[in-house]
Amino acid sequence: MALQHIGNTDFYYEYHGKGQPLVLIAGYSCDHTFWDAVLEELSRHFQVLVFDNRGIGQTKDTTSELTLELMADDTFQLIQALNIKQPIVLGQSMGGAIAQLMARKYGHDLSKLIILNSSSKFNVRTFMMLESLLHLFKEEVSFDGLMDASMPWFFSGRYLSDPKNIATYKSLIKYNPFPVTVEILERQLKALKSFNSESWLSTLNIPTVVIASDDDIVAVPSDSEEIAQKIPNAKLLHIASSHASPIDNPKEVITAILKAGKDLF
Repeated sequence: MALQHIGNTDFYYEYHGKGQPLVLIAGYSCDHTFWDAVLEELSRHFQVLVFDNRGIGQTKDTTSELTLELMADDTFQLIQALNIKQPIVLGQSMGGAIAQLMARKYGHDLSKLIILNSSSKFNVRTFMMLESLLHLFKEEVSFDGLMDASMPWFFSGRYLSDPKNIATYKSLIKYNPFPVTVEILERQLKALKSFNSESWLSTLNIPTVVIASDDDIVAVPSDSEEIAQKIPNAKLLHIASSHASPIDNPKEVITAILKAGKDLF
């Protein structure tokens, strides 16, 4: 366990492997364990930093207002505090939005941007789904009921067709010693709703790779394609997976990240 004090917050983080620094930013509701299925292989090629966003997992939060801009600043300040030089920054979903904001403000201190299953502005259907799941959480629907309502949104039919996958994922969530709270879900959702990078993506000046999952119905592939079109010289990769691709199809994600990190196109 490692904590880095930044401002009035202690951020939980872990280092894995050696080599080019790779910073992984998890998305809505997720802590650093979201990356567990890809971490071992990625650490053979990179020095990987995983951490818990503000208010998630083992990172506490005492701020009155949570914004993605604040979370982008958090991530960059953590990178600085740990003396990480010119890292590759990879964000998934909400983490991809945070990564976009980092590239806008701190791009000269990053070597590359990788955006996984994200958007320049998340769509109304996605927000309706997240609000519905949050309502179920507040109504204290049974754990299995909540999982059964949410998993079809985030996982592919291939993944869900194996009962072992469903059981394993449910176990990971159910026995997480630092479970997500209704309060942080509400605050993250509010922050996510205000995100819109459409007007400034074209100003980014950083090597960028955008990874789209073809079975993603939360951040649909056309969202990734739009990002890749707007960021100058960005490259686009498609993979066979869903929104929760690092869990759903880790092999595809690892291959795409290795291609992106080493420009193997």
